[in-house]
Amino acid sequence: MTYAANRESFRFADLLSYLNNIINISKVTLSWYLREMVKDNVLFKLGRGIYTSRRHQVREYTPRLRKRAIKIYKLITRAFPFIKISVFDGEVLSDFQHHISCNNALYIEVEREALESVFHWLKGEGYTAYLNPGRDFVYDNIDLSKDVIIVKPLISESPLIEMEGIPTPRIEKILVDILCDDDLDYLQGSEWHYVLEHVITTYSVNHSTLMRYASRRNAKDRIQNALLNLNAHD
Repeated sequence: MTYAANRESFRFADLLSYLNNIINISKVTLSWYLREMVKDNVLFKLGRGIYTSRRHQVREYTPRLRKRAIKIYKLITRAFPFIKISVFDGEVLSDFQHHISCNNALYIEVEREALESVFHWLKGEGYTAYLNPGRDFVYDNIDLSKDVIIVKPLISESPLIEMEGIPTPRIEKILVDILCDDDLDYLQGSEWHYVLEHVITTYSVNHSTLMRYASRRNAKDRIQNALLNLNAHD
């Protein structure tokens, strides 16, 4: 704690080196002590193998919706006043990424019964729209830097938040959807693990909400294992 008190933050490797000049301590032992101190809120984890003794203030994630997203939402709800809908602006994905990529797509999620009706309506209105595309189709046919619309089924009990009266995904839903959705394959693998770590250490994440939605997407074990790896990796 003396070592931590004199620093804004410190790395596991640096602390290990410092301590081994005073006492003999193994990586395993030090990892165990650090995990216990984090559990007791004596230390706080800023990232993978990075700690601080100063309370780390996470913030609520506030989604953004461009004017285009708001306009299209209003048009759809006017044409289909009785369906449940969620709008997600792909532009916000760059907030979480390590390797920044352009995504100007709007993701419109609607109840399955209305999926094709909304898709065909959008096409009829002149929008470049795609109906629940798979991984290969996205890579071969969709330029995400363009103003395209991807229409997808809205999973029941999806965690949503209203921005300007418009339902849009909460951060917990975004994390799970990136992991599960074929059309977001470009963000999966190591990039998703970076996104997860960045989100967990930057924003307030409701773990109960995260796990409940992950269960609905058959991804609970994958999410739990990823979180365990983050906590254990020093």
